[in-house]
Amino acid sequence: MNTTANSFNAQNNNNEQSLNKPLRVFADFNNADENGHLRLNCIGTIEDLARQKIKLQDSQILTFYSEDLEVEGIVKHSPEESIWVAVIDWDNIKQVEHFPELIKIS
Repeated sequence: MNTTANSFNAQNNNNEQSLNKPLRVFADFNNADENGHLRLNCIGTIEDLARQKIKLQDSQILTFYSEDLEVEGIVKHSPEESIWVAVIDWDNIKQVEHFPELIKIS
């Protein structure tokens, strides 16, 4: 049994799974334009994009979150406002649960 090859295959499968899952980016759900598109210009969004080295592109699918809300959306450039926005389905916003981190008691 070749453990190096098995380790590589397991690592490769993890990479493939993470590539199939849309990246999560912060968005302010109160910052929508008149068409209901989320504006992607708030500081939290900009910081998330920079930290994850995401360059926005038309038709890019991302998961947008804010506190305990989450929704998938499609990125597009808004020529009216000259900013990137996310087209989302407001009826598909999910409430997500946060699991508290375990606290180590000494």
